[in-house]
Amino acid sequence: MTALPWIDWDAAEQVGLELVDPGPRVGRPERAQIVTQLREQARRAADLLVEASGLPEVGEARELVVDRRNIIRANVATARRLTSESIGVADSPLEAAAGRARGATIGGALAAVGTRILGQFDPFAETPTLYLVAPTILAVERGLRVNPTDFRMWVTLHEQTHRVQFANAPWLRDHLIGQLRVIVEADDEPFWHDLSQRLEQIRRDKTAGRPVSLRLINAFSSPDVAAAMDEVTAVMSLLEGHADLMMDRAGRSVIPSVATIRARFDARRTKGGVHGLINRLLGMDAKLAQYADGASFCRHVMRRGGTGLLNRAFEGPQWLPTLTELLDPEQWCRRLTSPAEDADGQA
Repeated sequence: MTALPWIDWDAAEQVGLELVDPGPRVGRPERAQIVTQLREQARRAADLLVEASGLPEVGEARELVVDRRNIIRANVATARRLTSESIGVADSPLEAAAGRARGATIGGALAAVGTRILGQFDPFAETPTLYLVAPTILAVERGLRVNPTDFRMWVTLHEQTHRVQFANAPWLRDHLIGQLRVIVEADDEPFWHDLSQRLEQIRRDKTAGRPVSLRLINAFSSPDVAAAMDEVTAVMSLLEGHADLMMDRAGRSVIPSVATIRARFDARRTKGGVHGLINRLLGMDAKLAQYADGASFCRHVMRRGGTGLLNRAFEGPQWLPTLTELLDPEQWCRRLTSPAEDADGQA
């Protein structure tokens, strides 16, 4: 294993804060109103998700309404914490300058992505924290021309689903950290190493409809990293798809316009042209695929066995779907319902 090159996280934060668009300008009364409403909805949403999902625990978490600058600060703090054991040191002026450049590049990416984050649940923070990004929520609800109260509750339900997921799968945080460490600590391999196999992988990824950004990552990665990326992709797809399904399921009883919101929001997600190109450049195409593939998986499992079967995925790492199973959910259903399966999940 090799250490990551040194990254100047202070530079990342500084550049991100300087570049991020603060979002819509609103007066103090409207700002206070949206903050108060989001806080109230966050308190309600957790209980609604427990009922809708059948997962009984909500866990302990902070609930914060923030602006775009503070979500960048939060993401830098988490990245710094996750890489603290893997990152190298700046042992020369040249490496220090390179580290600042790396940090500035990351900061620019955070500024771009920071205008798109509606909310976020961070299980890796010192205290698990749910963030709701008020300016972006306001900008999107205006762009979609949807009921503000309904949309804010809908977004809150999605993020609280993630809180419920991690509360009911306390092993999941460490499982993801383990896979991320495989990725960030892997030894570098030149692109031309096993070139024929890499080209074949690119062809397979294209045939499978993998997002462009993931195809590029696989092309430049070692087999161990590619396998870890597949596992992380499968887990994140499950989490995002499950959250998308549950936010609509829980929302039916409290959000009168939930069908309209879903239709308009999905149309926004799949928008092409320059918007789609930017998504691919930022790796957002992979994130959008996670929502779609994960939701398709969860809907199939729900039809086969309801929340009881779907919630088996949160019982332990051995029950998580592989990427192959996520894309072919009937394989996972057969594995979970096999009569030959014993109590430890061994056939």
